[in-house]
Amino acid sequence: MSDVADLLERLGSPARATQREACDEAVTRLRSEPALRDTVRSVLRGANAVARFSAAWVLFHVERPTLRLLPALLDSLELRDGDLRWQAAQMLTALGRLQAEVLPVVLHEAGAAVSPARRRMAIFVLRELAPERAETGAVFLRALADPDDDVRRAALSCFAKLTDPDRALAVRALELARGADPDPRMARIATVVLPELAAFHPDLRGEIAVALTELERASDPSLARGAQAARQRLGNTDA
Repeated sequence: MSDVADLLERLGSPARATQREACDEAVTRLRSEPALRDTVRSVLRGANAVARFSAAWVLFHVERPTLRLLPALLDSLELRDGDLRWQAAQMLTALGRLQAEVLPVVLHEAGAAVSPARRRMAIFVLRELAPERAETGAVFLRALADPDDDVRRAALSCFAKLTDPDRALAVRALELARGADPDPRMARIATVVLPELAAFHPDLRGEIAVALTELERASDPSLARGAQAARQRLGNTDA
């Protein structure tokens, strides 16, 4: 087996240490062996998902990222290894800041990808890539009806990162704090984001204060503590 073939095999290794070492080696070699770049680029279209991630990672670090990396990065949002998923999300965010074509793709993936993991990670990418866009808030709002618990929690947790959240988001968070979702963790998350949303929608401040005061007496100790902390952050108001 040639050393190049060996390198390509190690890029797809399920052993994290082996895969990481191969990525670092590939970065070093591509800087001095430009002819190797086409070989690594061919891995982007291969069958091994980890190898596709590795190829995208290597190319991301040795040249200006292009849309050539997009399919591999999107697929990598579904990898089992959480560290690789987050690295893919970070690269996808950076690529989106360079290439405007990425944002509409990520918006679509957050709402329509078959894989729940892919939808959830796309939501996190949007949180960093386009928190100022109305389309991002709309995707987060729709995601609150997702059948997957993790996707719903991800969307709600990202409300507080939006730079201009729509009133509908605040209204829905208020409903969720009061138990509108069967997952009790949603109510806990909602109490955390409500004070930030109230800053954008002061007309809801009083209603939010009332809800948080009521939730301080919740039978769920975590929810009660969260509501108390949120109430303090909200500040004193007539309830």
